[in-house]
Amino acid sequence: MSADAFGGRAGGCLVVGGSGAIGRAVAIRLAELGAAVTVTYAGNAAAAEETAALVRESGVDSTAVRLDLGDPGQVRSVVAEAVSRHGGLHTVVLAASPTNFQAWASRLPPEQYAEQLRIDAGGTFAVISAALPALREARGSVVVVSTVANRRFVLRDVLSSGPKAANEAVVKAVAAEEGRYGVRANAVGVGILDEGMTQVLVDRGDILPEHLEVALGRIPLASFGKARDIAAAVGFLVSDEARYVTGQWIDVDGGYSL
Repeated sequence: MSADAFGGRAGGCLVVGGSGAIGRAVAIRLAELGAAVTVTYAGNAAAAEETAALVRESGVDSTAVRLDLGDPGQVRSVVAEAVSRHGGLHTVVLAASPTNFQAWASRLPPEQYAEQLRIDAGGTFAVISAALPALREARGSVVVVSTVANRRFVLRDVLSSGPKAANEAVVKAVAAEEGRYGVRANAVGVGILDEGMTQVLVDRGDILPEHLEVALGRIPLASFGKARDIAAAVGFLVSDEARYVTGQWIDVDGGYSL
């Protein structure tokens, strides 16, 4: 990849969800490509500050900002702050994954599903909506980090896959409607990682070790992924190497979705 990975665009990047494993890996990758990065967090300030510190080790500016995805006003404020700090915004990555639990659809209270939609899908739309003026000016791009469960459904995973299916529709809408302004939008489907949310669900008992063994047997590459694998795909999609790629969904899953 060229040294000027973003085609000389002014501004920096916003990574929503910088306190998680994927968000951290993405922020570090963007920094390696030479971009300043604002990372957001919902509750884990210490982890987000650590991410920002790791980004600064690459010699670029970075800060961590609290963001409640369920508050559209705060979303607009945080996006405006990132635009002001970096002198523009050419890249937005949605890598937040609101904590959920594994539940059978038949036992899931509609109110809980509605709340997950409000935060995950509604929050994603709010961020993209707020960032579009800056992205148009920079002819920049959006990447939404999603789930492979929208290709191969995972039992008891509707709290994750449902809202992210809505996010996929938004990615396609932005790609189709904003291309005339030079704005691109793509998504990355996350397979089964051995860190991040998967580890949280294992530690909580929502996913049992035997479940992971069964899943491993369904992965052609016979291994679980790493956050850095997702970050590598995101890094490609936001760079000028992918300047003619928009409206696409790339699964990074070791072949699990086949």
